Amino acid sequence: MIKKYYKNILFFLVLIIFLGVLFSVVNRFGSDGLIEKIGARNSYLIMFVVAFFGGFSAWSSISFLATLITFSIGGLNPIYLGVIAGGALAMGDGLMFYVGSKGRELIVGKWGKKLEKFSFSVEKKIGKAMPFISYAYIGLTPFPNDFLIIFLAMIKYPSKKMYVPIIFGDLTFALLVSVLASKGIMIFTSFFSF
Repeated sequence: MIKKYYKNILFFLVLIIFLGVLFSVVNRFGSDGLIEKIGARNSYLIMFVVAFFGGFSAWSSISFLATLITFSIGGLNPIYLGVIAGGALAMGDGLMFYVGSKGRELIVGKWGKKLEKFSFSVEKKIGKAMPFISYAYIGLTPFPNDFLIIFLAMIKYPSKKMYVPIIFGDLTFALLVSVLASKGIMIFTSFFSF
């Protein structure tokens, strides 16, 4: 039991270090720097990279939206762009769910018991509606997915029930934004003008 606990801590720390290195590379170059390094012809690849990292943090989701809207307005095919961005965003969110689930295993003792009680209470009250609530939140709101995904991972929500709403929610959101932006409709931009 103790060996497994330390193994989980080591795995979690290695994963955090890996994600930190990836964040620093993206922050160092920024969206414009990445476009300059990769080139304009590879815009779909750039969108994939930005969308994948857009699922990791609330602040990177703003750059994800800005990049998606910019490329949609710039003339890229909005359907391809939405599918690529949504797929990459779903991969990033899925990874965050997995990391959150592994991080949950590190909570033991008194706090672990309290979290277990809370998890049971949430599952009992809204368990069957959670996939629909998750899809609606991820697919139809501009708010960061991190909070919902980490919350569900922390309460040990079953991954089999969570991955489908994550995938379809991210695809819906990316397609909605890219298609509307290509038509000149900026539906979510007012949420991020501060």
